This record gives sequence, structure tokens and C-alpha cells, in this order.
Amino acid sequence: MTLAQQLKQLLDDTQPKQTNTRGGIVRKQDLHPDLREWIAQKKNIELTLPTGAIVDVPDADQIPAFFKILDDILVSNNVWLYGPAGTGKTTLAKRVANTLLSGRFPNKDQYPFVVINCNQWTSPIDLIGGQTIEGYKEGRLIDAWREGKILILDEITKLDPNTAGIVNDALALSDKSGRDSVIYNGNGEPIEKHPDFGCIAAANTTGRGTSASYGGNNKQDASLLDRFSGNFYEIGFNKELEQALVAPKVFEIADQIRDQLIHLQSQEIMSLRTMLQLNKIYLLEMERETGKKPKVTGGKTLKDALDNYFGVMPLDQAKQIKEEVKLDAFLRSYKDREAFLDYYAAIT
Repeated sequence: MTLAQQLKQLLDDTQPKQTNTRGGIVRKQDLHPDLREWIAQKKNIELTLPTGAIVDVPDADQIPAFFKILDDILVSNNVWLYGPAGTGKTTLAKRVANTLLSGRFPNKDQYPFVVINCNQWTSPIDLIGGQTIEGYKEGRLIDAWREGKILILDEITKLDPNTAGIVNDALALSDKSGRDSVIYNGNGEPIEKHPDFGCIAAANTTGRGTSASYGGNNKQDASLLDRFSGNFYEIGFNKELEQALVAPKVFEIADQIRDQLIHLQSQEIMSLRTMLQLNKIYLLEMERETGKKPKVTGGKTLKDALDNYFGVMPLDQAKQIKEEVKLDAFLRSYKDREAFLDYYAAIT
């Protein structure tokens, strides 16, 4: 059926609706490829910036607090994202930067953000610049401040509180402009803030104390936390997105494992990235099991991938989680051919 014919049938109430080979209603994968693409384009959300520029944000409805964070950055508020490891906080910060500033940084080798991976060894030179054995090195805070980029302070709670004071001084001026927004680099040169500068911090905690679950987090000074007051966003796991991207069988066991990790306050994580890695192995294994690809002796299986995942955990923790999620029973049942074929039909 051509695209025009399918559109006519779908829109004409006098005609019988198209059904798929199973006799059910039309599913997304049954539609003409051009129609699927057209629907995807119509679902895109357009955002008009204060400059008048219009940017596409295709999956904004699946991004936590996306437009609230955009608004904060647009009015020069500093933003703090917190939540468990693996929830995509840094990715979200980069997405905000790309959405707001891609027009100013169109080249692929130019990025509208500067990331500082904070830890106890992050020094003033990393932030504002200074002399090194190779000569003067400019700081990344200065780069973002001068060029009008989004400064992403990844793992900000791992900063030494004394070094964090440098960030504190700059963020106190982030809502200023002109001569009121000057900081000094490592050479003592005054650097005026670009109007597009913004700051997004990301951490596992809110910086108000140490954490039993995440090592190396420092309690931050109240004056630094005040720079983000009113703009703290908890970023959790997006189960709706995970379920859309991962096979039901894989999501079932991965979600149970993550619940146990959170319950035990473990430092191990079950992120969307891990789920997708498990999913690729599940897909490959089941394609071989169902004859869609040639069988391979000794190929990797989902059981192998899960064994590998648990293999690097403390033994007592791994044992407890395996018992709680009934892993042995899952490993005996996950090769459900019908469940896989339903999933395979939906993604191909």
C-alpha cells in the first residue's frame, strides 16, 4: 500500500481500518516508513528563544524538568541537578546547552559547554588558570565566562570546599552584567562575563552533607548552595523512557536489581546505559535462538552479561540481590520465544 493510500484509509471513517497480520489494530511498525517519519516530525516541539531563534526539541516531553531548567538559564539562575548515578544529569546539562547555544556554536568542533569533572584534586588552575611547567594555562571557568558557554560542574560535591570558594565568587556575579560581572583569571586580568554564560552543577546529593551511598562527597558551604537556591532539580530514573528502549524481559530484571541496589544503598548502579548493553546481548542471543541469525557456539548470552555484572560486586551483596530478585528463576524463563518475537516485531 502506498503512502497516499494508507493516509486516505486511516483518515476516511467510511473505510474499514487497516489491520495488521494478527488482525489487531494498526501498530506503529505497520505504517509506511514515510508516514512514520512524518508523525515523528509532527511530534517535535519547537522552542522560541528570546533572540527569536527557533530550535527543535524532539523528545522534550521525556526530559525531566527540561523547560524549567531552560527558563532558569535564560534568566541567569544557576541550576543544581541531583540524583542517583546513571540518571543522565550531565547528559541533560549538555542537552540544555546545545538547545540554547547551538546557533552560536554551529561547528562540530565547537561545543557550547565546558565540563569540569570535579574531584578533590581540582585546583584553582583548573578553574581560573595559572602557571604550569608548560607555561600559563587558562582555566575552564574563565573560558565559559568569557565565551558565553554553559559551565557544567560535574560531581560538584567532590570539590574541596576551599577550591569551591572560587566557584562561589563567580556564581555570585552570574546574574550581573557589564562592569558588575568581572572576575579575574590566573594572570590577574579582568574578564567580563558574556551575556550567555550559565552554570549547571550535577551531583548525587544536594551538597548538604556526606552520603553513605556515594563516597567522596563533601558538605559544601552554605554560601555556595545559596547560589543555586530555588533551582535544585531531582533527576531520577526515567522508567517510561527505559521501557520504550529496552525489551520487557531485560527491563523486568534490571529494574528489580536497581531497586535492590537502592535499598542496600550500594555504590553499584543500574543505569540506562547498562540496560542498553544488556539489551543488545539479549537481542543477539534471541536472534540466534529463533533462527533470525546463525547460531554460534559459545556466543555471549544475557546470563553471561548478568554474571559479569554481578561478578564485580562484593560477594555478599551480589548473593543477597540474586536471591531477592529470584535470578535463577529468571534465567530459566527469559528465553520466551513468543515474548521475544513480539518485541522483535515492534522494533523492526
